[in-house]
Amino acid sequence: MATTIDIPDFDFSGFYYGQILDKLIDYKRRNVPEHTDESSYDPLMQMIRMMALVGHLNNTLIDLIANESTLPTAKLAESVRNKLRLIAYEMSPASPAQADVIFELSKVFNASYEIIPERAQVATKRQGDVAAVYFERLAAITIQRTDQLGHVIAKEGSTYTDFTTEANSQATPADDFTPWATPVAGDMLYFGHPHIMWNKLGLWFTTVAANITGAWEYYDGNWQRTAPTEVQLYGGGGQLLFDLTSLLGSTNRAGLTVRVHYNETGAYEELTSLWDGSKNYVITSGLLGQTSPKYNVGGGSPTSNAQEYYSVGSAWVEIPDLTDGTSQLTADGDVEFTLPQTLTENWRKTTVDGNLAYWIRYRIVEVAGPTAPVLQYGRIDQGKQYVIAQTIQGRTFEENPLGSSDGTASQEFEAAKEYHINNSDELAVEDEAWTRVDNFLSSKSTDKHYRVELGENDRASYIFGDGVTGRIPPVGVGNVAVLYRYGGENDGNVGSNTIVSDKTGLTYVNKLYNPRPASGWEQAQGATEESLEQAKIAGPASLRTIQVALGPNDVEQLAQEFEDDDGSSPYSRAKAIEEGFGPKTIELVVVAKGGAPASSEQLDDLNEYFNGNPYTHPPIIKHVVANQEVTAVNYTPKIIDIEATVYGDVTQEVIENRLQQILQAEALKDDGVSWEWEFGGEVPMSRINHEIFEASDNITRVDLTTPASDTPLQTRELPVLGTVVLTIVEP
Repeated sequence: MATTIDIPDFDFSGFYYGQILDKLIDYKRRNVPEHTDESSYDPLMQMIRMMALVGHLNNTLIDLIANESTLPTAKLAESVRNKLRLIAYEMSPASPAQADVIFELSKVFNASYEIIPERAQVATKRQGDVAAVYFERLAAITIQRTDQLGHVIAKEGSTYTDFTTEANSQATPADDFTPWATPVAGDMLYFGHPHIMWNKLGLWFTTVAANITGAWEYYDGNWQRTAPTEVQLYGGGGQLLFDLTSLLGSTNRAGLTVRVHYNETGAYEELTSLWDGSKNYVITSGLLGQTSPKYNVGGGSPTSNAQEYYSVGSAWVEIPDLTDGTSQLTADGDVEFTLPQTLTENWRKTTVDGNLAYWIRYRIVEVAGPTAPVLQYGRIDQGKQYVIAQTIQGRTFEENPLGSSDGTASQEFEAAKEYHINNSDELAVEDEAWTRVDNFLSSKSTDKHYRVELGENDRASYIFGDGVTGRIPPVGVGNVAVLYRYGGENDGNVGSNTIVSDKTGLTYVNKLYNPRPASGWEQAQGATEESLEQAKIAGPASLRTIQVALGPNDVEQLAQEFEDDDGSSPYSRAKAIEEGFGPKTIELVVVAKGGAPASSEQLDDLNEYFNGNPYTHPPIIKHVVANQEVTAVNYTPKIIDIEATVYGDVTQEVIENRLQQILQAEALKDDGVSWEWEFGGEVPMSRINHEIFEASDNITRVDLTTPASDTPLQTRELPVLGTVVLTIVEP
């Protein structure tokens, strides 16, 4: 016999507690009018409120489940994480920042010494509630003796001669040496050390030089340092003349190898600098691939700012703040200088005559009836000595044991520390290293494989196979151990001179600091609402490439997903340009996280990732279709100088902070996902005006003088705030 269910005449449209309660009370009043006590103590009213609460909880739970069941509507990080795993996409933990750190030594060494041990830790200072950010040096640094020069090499013409032994001996005259038989412009004398930098070079002579003028230079390797002072059409219109005053100053620096770039296409030419008595310059052999060349002309024509389309630079740079106590090798004395490690200066190693070292050199620029010097010896142990080390954000933690295997399938062990750093783990079972894999699909029953799965707050779980795909660890007590790195959750893109704390207790280190800002940090996917939305986009997009780029868009996607061996994902943005360096090439313009330029080593790693390397073991496979080649370069900052008169009760600092946030390569729109500036777009004057007004409600008027018009961005350019000159007119 069928049962009939009578549905009451009730308005079921209420969803939340208050709405449902109102509907229930209205129903009671219409159907049970004799009940008039609606106080909170009345049993029927308590029952009604309970029913409203149950309905509310039921509705919201159903709503939550419905939203969390699909990727577009999910709001919980773990829901998004689990859904993306269905398409083999793992949400990334925070990408750690990297920073160069200078260690000033307190001792001169007469033998090799391990000055920086493996996993030495340094940090910023805690500032109130802002925790210190830790950095580590993953590999030890051992230096050879520092009480003498590592290398002294003379270059005469095209011939190199090693005078290291003679230069380190104070005996005379048996081992005194003459670097050049007949000094001429272009001859050089190199002083180097394979492991340290220094700020004082002492030289002693048996015979001093005469009638020689030269320049003291260090190796920097920045071929795109600045814009030329002026660009002129030359040679009947088929060549370009670049005024190098902005690069080399107004003193004769002829003979230096200079590279000129046409920024729009990346075309460049290496040339030797010339001197005409008033300026340093170079002349190209052609037009750098241009059909209608850009060059400076008068009268405010469209090409009056042509120098902004080019960049010039040299691998060797004149040493700043130098005092030449030898007066151009004419007297015993000290060559003293400020260590060229700053925001814009980066003394690097390079190879001279097969020797990799930190070098400074004396390059002869002019001679007039010269007398060749005879050197007795040189010293680098009388000033300060320094070691530079690349460090990476985070700390190392060892769990030994991580756990004990019970011999069952698919065992899982959870790490103690949160905020795991990708690819940093080294796991061992019974003191034997096992191999991390992304999944067990290709694992045999005997393969000693494990995989890592991240959970809430990026805590890692280490998962083993089931004996069919992936080996089961043997039974044992405390026989599973792991070493991993953690601690990338806080913004590691700290400013220069902020990493100053020694957390290891280093011996023979006076002080430490980072000469340039750290870069490369990016928050974990899912750490904020905006990054969770980005993960929803990146996950499905990864299916398009499956780690092999078929075209420019794929190259851009993979560049942003690329990870270094240390777990750092260096790049926030990328722009791929087909045939940027010729047929079958892709020029990849990248923005390193934090806005600082990527290092040459980082760019090399990215190039190797895309182009592969069959000669390594194991070989590195290509991540771009076989007939393409990718070349990664840093983006070109478009400096936006601002001059304005601002009317209102406001400080310049407030306005500058506002402009700094928006005029930078990684600025986001209000949605927190889309980029504010596009390669090849423009920076409107109206937007700059708007941002100044937004800095304070007290601003009533803005007269913008510079820029005088909208600023176009070339294909490789993104805006960067330059000099800000404000005139504040208070009411």
